[in-house]
Amino acid sequence: MRRIVDHVTVQAIEQAAEQLLIGYAIPQKLMCFVEVVDPAWRRLFDQALDEIHYAGSCQRVGRCMRLAIFERGQWIGGIVLGSTFPNILVRDQSLGLRQYVEDYKQRGLKSPWSRENISYWEALQGIINHARTFIFPRFQDAGKGIRAHELLLTDGIALWKAKYQANVTGLDTLCTHEDSRLFKDNGWTLVGKTEGYTSDPSGVFSKRAFRKDWKTIKNNVALGRTEGSTRWFVWVRPIEP
Repeated sequence: MRRIVDHVTVQAIEQAAEQLLIGYAIPQKLMCFVEVVDPAWRRLFDQALDEIHYAGSCQRVGRCMRLAIFERGQWIGGIVLGSTFPNILVRDQSLGLRQYVEDYKQRGLKSPWSRENISYWEALQGIINHARTFIFPRFQDAGKGIRAHELLLTDGIALWKAKYQANVTGLDTLCTHEDSRLFKDNGWTLVGKTEGYTSDPSGVFSKRAFRKDWKTIKNNVALGRTEGSTRWFVWVRPIEP
């Protein structure tokens, strides 16, 4: 799924970014990532997503990392990583998280999502959600997105680990395609579809998922299901320790 791109607007975004990045020491590598932390650059990054990506920009609750993709010093696109969502059955089954909820009654828990089920919530933090990837139109159709996703499995994960001081056991993503080369060509596995639930940032999934300081929960959005909700294809990629 692609949206109709306003090339004039996209060109203006690229030109503004070019001026903004003059003072940056961008590595002149064949391809690399640079985390987007400057507020002005972040706005341009999100504007680019709004113009290019079918789902628009990504405003996440919890952990979120915007990675600009550079090719020989030129900004060509970006990837957004973030906290993943709880209770995605096919993902949990594939990445080994289901074991932490199936026997909750035997363990004396009132609910698999109760605050006492620390094992599940801690295991969930090891999964990174791939939220968005975009390539500027003039750089598309040359396999650059696929190469960026190959780099994501090494350099991207390393940046995430360094920022959040967290172990990474896998990646997941929800997308509209069951034959995406971004994922298929980089060892991801299509494990099924969601049940049609979507995140609701105005609600809270579980304030009590952690014992004391629930405000530090890495992903704390409620899930809701409405008529006609999208059932997303779920892809996963285990990461070796």
